[in-house]
Amino acid sequence: MSFDSETTDPFVQHDQQPEISWGWFDIVAVLGLMLIGTVLIATVLGLLVRFTPMEMSDSLLSPVGYLTAVGFMGMMLLGVYLFAARRSGWRALGLRPAPLRPLAATPFLVVVGFMAAALANLAIVRITGEEFENPQVEALTGGQSLEPVQLIMVLFLVSVLAPIGEELLFRGMLYPLLRRQWGAVAAVTANAVIFAGAHLIWELFPALLVIGLLLAFLREWSKSVYPCILYHFLQNTLAVVAINAILSAGG
Repeated sequence: MSFDSETTDPFVQHDQQPEISWGWFDIVAVLGLMLIGTVLIATVLGLLVRFTPMEMSDSLLSPVGYLTAVGFMGMMLLGVYLFAARRSGWRALGLRPAPLRPLAATPFLVVVGFMAAALANLAIVRITGEEFENPQVEALTGGQSLEPVQLIMVLFLVSVLAPIGEELLFRGMLYPLLRRQWGAVAAVTANAVIFAGAHLIWELFPALLVIGLLLAFLREWSKSVYPCILYHFLQNTLAVVAINAILSAGG
């Protein structure tokens, strides 16, 4: 009897991983493209500020900030295509049908992730004795409630582009390399640590680590990135909507 990895319980048959043509050099190449491309985009936009009425601002909602962020995600997707998908196909990156159980479990895991992240943030408060502040609130909203158009812009960036780009990079490209070299448990753990650290927001490291563990677990369970993208979409959308609701209420 043979197992069909698309329809049976994936915990039983993960020893055989899909063939991939990329390696660690390709991961570095993607990161280099992201860095160089984003710097070039920011430079061009900086020049436009000098010769047009466009204003320079640290806010993500400023034209320069928003277009730079969109360009960053675009460079990420371009890098994944050039150094992985172009040779191996998107299916090797995990863009394949997922079993029903991981997909059905994803909303529940999002709730678990929110609760675990809240406990992690509470632990930080207890340890440091300082009030917890999420630096992403200021970066995404400028500390003000969002107008409808602004909310749509933020959701497009963090709920559409970010889930697709980050999942294809971290769970699509990176995870199979870790899985092939170290096995499932170490790969899930390492992937989560790298994911949390890559955000460079140390106040949120414990919460991001929890989310990274759940995302890598979904990748291992389903052998697909679709549940990961769904989780990421729900997580970011609910977070942004909740933050905006609190700001709108004067919180």
